[in-house]
Amino acid sequence: MRLAGLFAAGFAVSLAAVAQSAEPLRLTKTIPLPEVSGRLDHLAIDLKGHRLFVAALENNTVEVIDLKASKWVRNVAGFSKPQGVFYAPDIKKLFVASGADGTCKALDGRTLAVTGTENLSLGADLVDYDAHSKQLYVGHGGKDAGNDYGELALIDAISGKKVFGVQTEAHPGAILVSDSPRVFVVIPEKSHVLVLDRKTHTIMQTWTVAGGSRTVSLAVDEVKHRLFVGTRNPPAIIVLDSESGKEVARMVTVNTLDGIYFDRAARRIYASGGEGFVDVERQIDPDHYESIAHVPTGPMARTSLFVPELKRLFVAVPVAPDRAAEILVFEVQP
Repeated sequence: MRLAGLFAAGFAVSLAAVAQSAEPLRLTKTIPLPEVSGRLDHLAIDLKGHRLFVAALENNTVEVIDLKASKWVRNVAGFSKPQGVFYAPDIKKLFVASGADGTCKALDGRTLAVTGTENLSLGADLVDYDAHSKQLYVGHGGKDAGNDYGELALIDAISGKKVFGVQTEAHPGAILVSDSPRVFVVIPEKSHVLVLDRKTHTIMQTWTVAGGSRTVSLAVDEVKHRLFVGTRNPPAIIVLDSESGKEVARMVTVNTLDGIYFDRAARRIYASGGEGFVDVERQIDPDHYESIAHVPTGPMARTSLFVPELKRLFVAVPVAPDRAAEILVFEVQP
């Protein structure tokens, strides 16, 4: 009887483990984006205002979603291929970087009216924000601007004006302002990761990502000191020691990789790509990982945003012949 009981208990635990690994993300909502054409780029969140912002690159708009009502409410026009978006809740401003005219525009967080424009150079793209210094980091330049170098612009978020520029060897890709005194930046053309000092704005180190080109995305495990670098060729997530830059692991992942995120609470990595899937990897320990799910999204659904406070992953799916553009809302399962 006791053996039977142990077997039943063990079987139940096994079933629970299978269920957990089978569904780490559950699709809870699909939010249509009416009359939005072309590619969708990056997303931003206003937690207190319950709003999601989506850069509709080819539509030249920023789309606004009411997350309480789970519906599209409006768009903001007047951009020229908007790519990078960030909402700064401490100063209640939305920032939009546009690639075709090289501008970074500041918008009033309540009315979404443009309150300032800073002219950078063509290719203005990904952004991140340092709430301590109230500075915005914007990558721009490179081949898009006809240059063999790029720049990481630092913009004072209060005035909206550029206060400093860090020259880079090519156009900067993903930017990650960490909790430490460092900023990580990838240079896709060179397969490099730059490590910047947040106070001096100097490049402290340059790490070469071996065996992978087109470094496009970044995520970090601040506690275990692991930096996750997404590459497109081959499609992989390469795990580096964030102190030394030494590679400790790598995983094959979704094609046309764009967004990667580390979920500290669930110890998972979420990676979205244009192949039409989100790959989910589980962190066994800082140096070992396993694939636990290949979640379907939609064709060319490259960009996404993970919001740990909501335990939600938002995936942007562009328009297709059989459906409108939409945002898929996935809930993290324990």
